[in-house]
Amino acid sequence: MISVRVPATSANLGPGYDAVGLALSLSMRISLERAPQPLVEVHGVGADLVPRGTDHPAYRAARFVARELGESDAHFHLVQENDIPPARGLGGSAAALVGGAVAANDLLGRAMAPPDLLNLVCDLDGHPDNAAPALLGGLVIGTLTPEGIRSVRLEPKGLKAVVAVPDFEVSTAAARYALPDSVPHRDAAFNVGRAGLLLGALATGEYGLLRVAMQDKLHQPYRSHLIPGLEDVIEAACRNGAYGSCLSGSGPTVLAFAPEEHADRIARAMHATFEERGIEAQAWALDVDLAGARVEPPGEVAAPSPVAVT
Repeated sequence: MISVRVPATSANLGPGYDAVGLALSLSMRISLERAPQPLVEVHGVGADLVPRGTDHPAYRAARFVARELGESDAHFHLVQENDIPPARGLGGSAAALVGGAVAANDLLGRAMAPPDLLNLVCDLDGHPDNAAPALLGGLVIGTLTPEGIRSVRLEPKGLKAVVAVPDFEVSTAAARYALPDSVPHRDAAFNVGRAGLLLGALATGEYGLLRVAMQDKLHQPYRSHLIPGLEDVIEAACRNGAYGSCLSGSGPTVLAFAPEEHADRIARAMHATFEERGIEAQAWALDVDLAGARVEPPGEVAAPSPVAVT
C-alpha cells in the first residue's frame, strides 16, 4: 500500500483571491492499493462528513490518474486518515485530490511527470490556490492558463501561521454565492496593489507590511456575514502581535501570520474572541509546510498532530 502525507492549505490570503495559497503543518494521510472493487475508508477528524464511495475526492483523483496512464479499469482500496477539519477553509478537499493523485501515480510506476501532475490536480480542483501548495509545499502563487498552470513557489522564513477554526461549516457553494457578479473598479485596484505588496513582503521578509498587504475588498466583506466575529478575530490577532490576518479560503477559519515568540498568545486571543461570541473554536500555531505531498516509507509512524492552543 502506498501512503502519501498531504498538508492543509490556506488560500486567498487577503487580496490574493484564487491565486495565492500556503501549505500548513496540519495534514492528512491517503493510502492506496489495488483492489478488485472500489473500497474507501475514512478515519479521524470529520470522518462522518467525508464521502465513502467513488465520489471521494482522493478516489476520483486516483481514478483520473489511472485513466491518464491507460488503466481505465483499475480499482483501489483507499484509506484516509484525517487531521484537517473539513468544510472549514483549510483545503481538505484539495489535499485529498492531491493525495489520491500522488498515491496513484506512485502505485502505477510514477509515469506522470511532476509538471503534468501539478496541472492535473489544479484542473481537478478548479484553481491552483489550494491544490498547488498542497502538492508543492511552501507558498505558491499560481494561475491557470490555456497552456497549463503557471506558478512561483516561495519559502517564507521565520513565520508561524496561526489558525482559529470555529465549530461551524461554511459551504463553498454558499461562500461563492455571497460574491457579487461585479465589483467597483476602485476595489479591484485596491486588491491589485495589496496583492503585489503581500507577495513582496513575503518574498523579502518585510513582514511589517503584512497588516496592510492582507487587506481585501473582493471577498471578505461579502462573506463576513457568514462568519460571526470575523473582524473582531482579525483585530484581536493584530492587537496581540500578528503581522496580519485574514479569512482562510472561504472560511470560517481565520489565519494570522505571526512571529514565533507571539504565536501562542495570538492563538489564545483569536480563540477567546470567538468564544466571547458564543462560538466554540480551536486554534493552532502552525509551521509553514515546505515539503508538500510526500510518499511515506512503509511502516513509518504517522506524523504527530499539532496540539490546539486554548
